[in-house]
Amino acid sequence: MNIFPRAVYTMRRAALLLALLPAAAAAQVAVPAVGDRLGDTLEQRLPPLDERIDAAARRPADATLEAAQDTLDAAPAETLPESAGVDPADALDAATRQAAGAASAAAAVVGGAAGTAAGTVNAAMRPFAADVDPFGHLIEKNVLVVLVDNTRLDALRRFGLTVVAARPLDAIGMSLLTLQGANSHSLASTAVDLRRAFPQAVVDYNHLYFANSNDAQDTSPDAAKLPSGGAGQSGDSVVRIGMIDSAVMRAHEALSGIRIEQQDFVTHAGTRPLGHGTAVASLLAGAAPRHAELLAASVFFRIPDHAAGATTESLVAALDWLASAGVDVINMSLAGPRNALLERALVRLAADGPMVVAAVGNNGPSGEPLYPAAYAQAVGVTAVDRDRQVFRYANRGSHVGFAALGVDVKVADAAGGYRIESGTSMAAPLVAAVIAEAHARDHAPRAALLQKLIAGAEDLGRPGFDEIFGHGLVAGPPAVAANFRTPPPD
Repeated sequence: MNIFPRAVYTMRRAALLLALLPAAAAAQVAVPAVGDRLGDTLEQRLPPLDERIDAAARRPADATLEAAQDTLDAAPAETLPESAGVDPADALDAATRQAAGAASAAAAVVGGAAGTAAGTVNAAMRPFAADVDPFGHLIEKNVLVVLVDNTRLDALRRFGLTVVAARPLDAIGMSLLTLQGANSHSLASTAVDLRRAFPQAVVDYNHLYFANSNDAQDTSPDAAKLPSGGAGQSGDSVVRIGMIDSAVMRAHEALSGIRIEQQDFVTHAGTRPLGHGTAVASLLAGAAPRHAELLAASVFFRIPDHAAGATTESLVAALDWLASAGVDVINMSLAGPRNALLERALVRLAADGPMVVAAVGNNGPSGEPLYPAAYAQAVGVTAVDRDRQVFRYANRGSHVGFAALGVDVKVADAAGGYRIESGTSMAAPLVAAVIAEAHARDHAPRAALLQKLIAGAEDLGRPGFDEIFGHGLVAGPPAVAANFRTPPPD
């Protein structure tokens, strides 16, 4: 059952959130539990035009958007002719070159995603400017992101937008555009216009997402430029695990026994933090079978006056790369607001792509659900300690699927050595490793795999499913089960 809290943010509160929230994962929306959610259909929504806002309490700006939508609905739909015989990828490239010539200051996506993620537009990183959406969530100022099928992209120019990046997404089966406008005050109404003109397109803000650990101020080393490629043991890998996180310090001794391929999906100027991704990678490496391979998508960059974050644009591109690479599971130890592009990407991958495991977040027992964990297509994971008590800052709700050890765990430190860390970020990798091995061994459909995971979970809390522990504690393979019996080695 969906739960839609009706919260309205004033402009003053939005400004305060922008100034004060370093991790900025504010009010979110609840979604159903893991069990029977996989068949749910996607309903496109564009904040702030969905049912989350009580019509009687809408702010003037929201009323303006509603009036704009009514006007568009009353007008005859415009038919946009398709380019006969023109390949969508070629059209994307041509449109991007045109836009770059008209606005030389526009920067295109830097593709660390070479190889599998072909078709990336390579150019200089663009600077990041922060703003907030009508709900107080951090976004990139004056920017919209769009997923499109085969349409005439040159028609976008009449909206006064510049195509700053374009990327064909092979696994998702759509193309990702990043559009920049001149005035943030008209951004939401422009998005409504785009959705009307391109009915099959998915349009939303370029939201920010943040790591789920108790270390709010990451002081780990940074990488000025992330080298891409492989490292670690070579050979035929049977289990392939994907992760979307910060960059990984591949030279750490904790990662010496696993082959790691790393690609960079950051599109903004700023150094790449290494701490969170290195910690998560060490947990995946420790729990995964010896023959596993880790594909790491780097999406986090340093943002002035805020914690390191990742944009919707980077998350969607990273999902496509990992799905194209044929990973068995994708771990996402990060969280943020609901976003139509992220949801559509997960829906597309749910058909025959890898399962996505995500940390439910650390906003506390009364915190509203965070995404992607709260999406029907993701497996949400909470954290418990060795006494099987839930992490006190963990989010709760019907979207919590499973629990795993995530309190006071020993993780690799990018600065060298090890450290103790807690958070739902640290629990999700253990569940991802279990799913990856099970999928590689059985090749079962995701619904059957979920049922096996539920059947093998240790029930915690009240009997059956509950909103604190989900279906229970995930156990096995042996490397994971051992973590629940003994403290990490000194």
